[in-house]
Amino acid sequence: MKLVPTEKSDNKACENLAKASDEEVIPHIAELLECLQDLNWPIAGPVSDRLSTLGMELVEPVLTILKGDDEMWKYWIVSHLLYLVRNDVFCALSFKLNSMKLHPTDNEVDEEVHSATCELLITRHAVSF
Repeated sequence: MKLVPTEKSDNKACENLAKASDEEVIPHIAELLECLQDLNWPIAGPVSDRLSTLGMELVEPVLTILKGDDEMWKYWIVSHLLYLVRNDVFCALSFKLNSMKLHPTDNEVDEEVHSATCELLITRHAVSF
């Protein structure tokens, strides 16, 4: 059963992904996160919805993206996926997010990652109390 979309309109893989168990999805987290490099792709919504249901196994792959230099990918992760993830996952990522808020790179500022990060932290903080 194919779980990772191979093109931006791969609805069959998205259907399979929605039905798959966490154990089946976890080995494919990094590949599935690649589907979120552009949230305008039709597969991005279903993939982000499914990834958001996962637990702590999501933290390291997301940290890898946040530590990288693909600002648009960071933007999509921060402005969409991280609003959906479980609280334990968000808390595990909060140190890096706060670091991005306090010490943004020039590129993070230019590509609006910094403002998206600030908004995320405000929103998620307000919701958690």
